[in-house]
Amino acid sequence: MISGHFDRRSSLLKVGLWVLLIVWTVLVAGLFASDVRHAKAATRNSAVAEARTHFDKDEAIRIWASSHGGVYVPRSEKTPPNPFLSHVPERDIDTPSGRTLTLMNPAYLLREIMESYASRYGVRGHITSLKHFRKETAPDDWEKAALAAFERGAAEIVTFCDFEGKPHLRLMRPMMAEESCLLCHGFQGYKVGDVRGGISVSVPMGEYLERGRADLLIHGISHSILWSVGILGIGLA
Repeated sequence: MISGHFDRRSSLLKVGLWVLLIVWTVLVAGLFASDVRHAKAATRNSAVAEARTHFDKDEAIRIWASSHGGVYVPRSEKTPPNPFLSHVPERDIDTPSGRTLTLMNPAYLLREIMESYASRYGVRGHITSLKHFRKETAPDDWEKAALAAFERGAAEIVTFCDFEGKPHLRLMRPMMAEESCLLCHGFQGYKVGDVRGGISVSVPMGEYLERGRADLLIHGISHSILWSVGILGIGLA
């Protein structure tokens, strides 16, 4: 009887140890899964914050240029007179020294700045509209869907997707018609408050994803060590 008593006790201890092993494994796995979710969310939030910062920069430039009615720059092959401003008085003026200046409206100015910024830093900005005149300002399929959503009242569209063959975060907000916009775009039938178009920002996700993988590796190693220490303690017990 004594032998049977010890056998039952030994069996119960073994079952208890296995239960502890399973509970500990599930607990550590749950902690790691939670860390993975938080790390991915932090990566997404950081990318969205960067995209919004770039958008705010582009929007500030556009509003500044619009508040001044555009900017005059020397006419050149790179910056020829805008044919879509031919109806604007004094689109081209001559300085006393004989230099010819041409008016850059806010969209023209912002487009050149965006192209220069993209070539230097890889973050692409795009000013576009369903009523576009240039192929450079034509919306792609994603932008068309975003512009349609703005017409229905959406304030911002954010998507993680492949863009130009690489993972990107794409963000777009509407561009509303203001009184200063009507100087160049009034003939299109826009009224103050109408959705005139939108500004999109495309942020490459390569560096974000690389940092995210490195963080997950560190978290994986730390949780593996934690699990191993727990297993060792249970085994010793």
